[in-house]
Amino acid sequence: MATNSYSYVYSPYYVYIESNQGSNSKALSLTNNSRYFGLQDGSPCLITIKGKCSNPHWSVVQKGQVVATDGFILELADNQKLIVSSYPENQYARVYNPDGSYSDVSQLQDFTKTNFVQIPQGNSTVLFYIDNTADVSLTFKEERLLV
Repeated sequence: MATNSYSYVYSPYYVYIESNQGSNSKALSLTNNSRYFGLQDGSPCLITIKGKCSNPHWSVVQKGQVVATDGFILELADNQKLIVSSYPENQYARVYNPDGSYSDVSQLQDFTKTNFVQIPQGNSTVLFYIDNTADVSLTFKEERLLV
Protein backbone atom coordinates (compact mmCIF):
# COMPACT_ATOMS: atom_id res chain seq x y z
CA MET A 1 0.00 0.00 0.00
CA ALA A 2 1.55 3.31 -1.09
CA THR A 3 1.03 6.60 0.71
CA ASN A 4 1.77 10.04 -0.59
CA SER A 5 3.30 12.51 1.81
CA TYR A 6 3.25 16.16 0.96
CA SER A 7 4.99 18.98 2.69
CA TYR A 8 4.69 22.62 1.83
CA VAL A 9 6.50 25.52 3.45
CA TYR A 10 4.97 28.93 2.93
CA SER A 11 7.37 31.85 3.09
CA PRO A 12 5.54 35.17 2.66
CA TYR A 13 7.29 37.75 0.50
CA TYR A 14 5.41 40.78 1.80
CA VAL A 15 4.57 42.67 4.97
CA TYR A 16 0.92 43.36 5.67
CA ILE A 17 -0.08 45.96 8.27
CA GLU A 18 -3.76 45.66 9.10
CA SER A 19 -4.07 48.97 10.87
CA ASN A 20 -1.88 51.69 12.28
CA GLN A 21 -4.58 52.73 14.72
CA GLY A 22 -3.51 51.98 18.28
CA SER A 23 -0.20 50.57 17.07
CA ASN A 24 3.32 51.80 17.61
CA SER A 25 4.46 50.70 14.15
CA LYS A 26 4.39 52.57 10.87
CA ALA A 27 5.27 51.08 7.50
CA LEU A 28 6.71 52.58 4.33
CA SER A 29 6.73 50.56 1.11
CA LEU A 30 9.72 51.40 -1.09
CA THR A 31 10.91 50.55 -4.59
CA ASN A 32 14.60 51.04 -5.26
CA ASN A 33 15.42 50.84 -8.98
CA SER A 34 19.15 51.49 -8.47
CA ARG A 35 21.73 49.60 -10.56
CA TYR A 36 24.98 48.63 -8.86
CA PHE A 37 26.40 45.85 -11.09
CA GLY A 38 27.52 43.89 -8.03
CA LEU A 39 29.63 46.74 -6.64
CA GLN A 40 27.27 47.80 -3.83
CA ASP A 41 24.32 46.31 -1.94
CA GLY A 42 21.94 49.19 -1.34
CA SER A 43 21.21 52.90 -1.35
CA PRO A 44 22.07 55.02 1.69
CA CYS A 45 19.18 56.93 3.24
CA LEU A 46 18.23 59.81 5.51
CA ILE A 47 15.66 59.01 8.21
CA THR A 48 13.90 61.73 10.23
CA ILE A 49 11.72 61.05 13.28
CA LYS A 50 9.89 64.07 14.73
CA GLY A 51 8.02 64.33 18.01
CA LYS A 52 7.71 62.52 21.31
CA CYS A 53 9.18 59.06 21.03
CA SER A 54 10.79 56.46 23.25
CA ASN A 55 13.54 54.12 21.98
CA PRO A 56 12.77 54.39 18.24
CA HIS A 57 13.87 51.51 16.05
CA TRP A 58 13.17 50.23 12.55
CA SER A 59 13.64 47.23 10.28
CA VAL A 60 13.96 46.83 6.51
CA VAL A 61 12.07 43.77 5.25
CA GLN A 62 12.50 42.30 1.77
CA LYS A 63 10.89 39.08 0.52
CA GLY A 64 9.87 38.11 4.05
CA GLN A 65 13.38 38.52 5.46
CA VAL A 66 14.70 41.26 7.73
CA VAL A 67 17.72 42.61 5.83
CA ALA A 68 18.69 45.60 8.03
CA THR A 69 17.82 47.09 11.43
CA ASP A 70 18.63 50.21 13.40
CA GLY A 71 17.52 51.77 16.66
CA PHE A 72 18.40 54.16 19.46
CA ILE A 73 18.08 54.03 23.21
CA LEU A 74 16.85 57.57 23.85
CA GLU A 75 13.82 59.73 24.57
CA LEU A 76 12.71 62.44 22.14
CA ALA A 77 10.65 65.39 23.40
CA ASP A 78 7.65 66.78 21.48
CA ASN A 79 9.77 69.50 19.88
CA GLN A 80 12.85 67.42 18.99
CA LYS A 81 13.77 65.39 15.94
CA LEU A 82 16.19 62.53 15.33
CA ILE A 83 17.99 62.52 11.99
CA VAL A 84 20.04 59.48 10.93
CA SER A 85 22.14 59.59 7.76
CA SER A 86 23.71 56.44 6.33
CA TYR A 87 25.44 58.29 3.48
CA PRO A 88 29.08 57.06 3.65
CA GLU A 89 30.55 60.53 3.14
CA ASN A 90 28.30 62.04 5.83
CA GLN A 91 27.20 59.31 8.26
CA TYR A 92 25.70 60.59 11.53
CA ALA A 93 22.91 60.33 14.11
CA ARG A 94 21.78 63.62 15.66
CA VAL A 95 19.01 64.95 17.86
CA TYR A 96 17.98 68.48 16.84
CA ASN A 97 16.40 71.00 19.23
CA PRO A 98 13.90 73.73 18.24
CA ASP A 99 16.64 76.41 18.33
CA GLY A 100 18.65 74.54 15.66
CA SER A 101 21.28 73.18 18.03
CA TYR A 102 21.99 69.46 17.92
CA SER A 103 23.91 66.76 19.69
CA ASP A 104 25.47 63.62 18.26
CA VAL A 105 23.74 60.48 19.57
CA SER A 106 25.72 57.80 17.72
CA GLN A 107 26.81 56.41 21.08
CA LEU A 108 23.14 55.75 21.93
CA GLN A 109 22.64 53.44 18.94
CA ASP A 110 21.49 49.90 19.73
CA PHE A 111 24.60 47.94 18.80
CA THR A 112 22.68 44.64 18.62
CA LYS A 113 21.31 45.89 15.28
CA THR A 114 23.02 46.31 11.88
CA ASN A 115 22.82 50.15 12.16
CA PHE A 116 22.92 52.85 9.47
CA VAL A 117 20.54 50.94 7.18
CA GLN A 118 20.66 51.01 3.42
CA ILE A 119 17.68 50.44 1.13
CA PRO A 120 18.11 47.24 -0.94
CA GLN A 121 17.41 47.03 -4.66
CA GLY A 122 13.84 46.11 -5.61
CA ASN A 123 10.75 46.26 -3.40
CA SER A 124 11.06 46.44 0.37
CA THR A 125 9.16 47.66 3.41
CA VAL A 126 10.56 49.68 6.28
CA LEU A 127 8.78 49.11 9.61
CA PHE A 128 9.19 51.89 12.17
CA TYR A 129 8.46 51.20 15.83
CA ILE A 130 7.75 54.65 17.22
CA ASP A 131 5.09 56.31 19.37
CA ASN A 132 1.73 57.07 17.72
CA THR A 133 2.24 60.83 17.87
CA ALA A 134 5.68 60.79 16.20
CA ASP A 135 6.14 61.37 12.48
CA VAL A 136 8.70 59.71 10.25
CA SER A 137 10.15 60.43 6.83
CA LEU A 138 12.73 58.59 4.75
CA THR A 139 14.73 59.82 1.75
CA PHE A 140 16.99 57.71 -0.45
CA LYS A 141 18.57 58.14 -3.86
CA GLU A 142 18.21 55.81 -6.79
CA GLU A 143 21.74 55.35 -8.02
CA ARG A 144 23.36 54.16 -11.24
CA LEU A 145 27.01 53.16 -11.03
CA LEU A 146 28.94 53.53 -14.26
CA VAL A 147 31.53 50.87 -14.97
